[in-house]
Amino acid sequence: MEALIQRFPKEVRKAISEAQQKGASSWVTARPRHDHSTVLHKGDFRDAVFIRYAWTPPRLPQHCVCGANFSLQHSLDCLIGGFRTLQHNEVRDLVADCLKEAHFSGELKSDDEARSDVKCIGFWTRMRQAYFDIKVVSPFAKSNSSLTPAQLYRKSEQEKIREYAARIRDVEHADFSPLVYTTTGAMAPRTEQVFKKVGEKMAELKEIPYSVVCGWLRCRFSFALLRTTLICLRGTRKRKGKFGKPGKPQIERAVVEAHIDF
Repeated sequence: MEALIQRFPKEVRKAISEAQQKGASSWVTARPRHDHSTVLHKGDFRDAVFIRYAWTPPRLPQHCVCGANFSLQHSLDCLIGGFRTLQHNEVRDLVADCLKEAHFSGELKSDDEARSDVKCIGFWTRMRQAYFDIKVVSPFAKSNSSLTPAQLYRKSEQEKIREYAARIRDVEHADFSPLVYTTTGAMAPRTEQVFKKVGEKMAELKEIPYSVVCGWLRCRFSFALLRTTLICLRGTRKRKGKFGKPGKPQIERAVVEAHIDF
């Protein structure tokens, strides 16, 4: 198999490496069930397979509304449409839901002052606040394409730690954990640690095996990341003129481009 993989183009080898990461195949092996939100319609399943093996999905537009050539990676990078924010927020909300289901108490919402995504009480230490900040990265982005999965995880985690950890530790006197996911459904090591603790708590509360809870959680995040990636690829982006209508600011684009807190 290794000899065969080495004959593939570089981008296909990269795609296979990412597909082998833990959690990246959860959407492939899950049986379609509407009551468990594991159903993909025909077009989404086709696009998902193409994305998985770095093939160009069919019937893509040649150009984006921003003027750039359109591609899968551009759809994940383009600021118009707010789809990047949508992907981040979908994972953030799922993290908050999982913490609630594991009975971790506290404010499970964005904290404006600390600017982290989610916080709760008693996660790592009893009666001590824990802050979490989510980052969703594409392993196929130009800046990441030459990195191994381990290098990508380490780079992304360190970026979040430099941005938040010191302030949360020294000012908030709390714990901080970066939660890094890839668009292919994999998780960074620190995210795996959080994931394991949530899974163990859920397994204890629900009195079911940890392995069952673990598989269920991976599947939820896998589908959340896949569906938002598909929205980035197929979602409609619109631009009203070069600068928009007079007196009508492009609110969504401004929020994304200026990193405005909300």
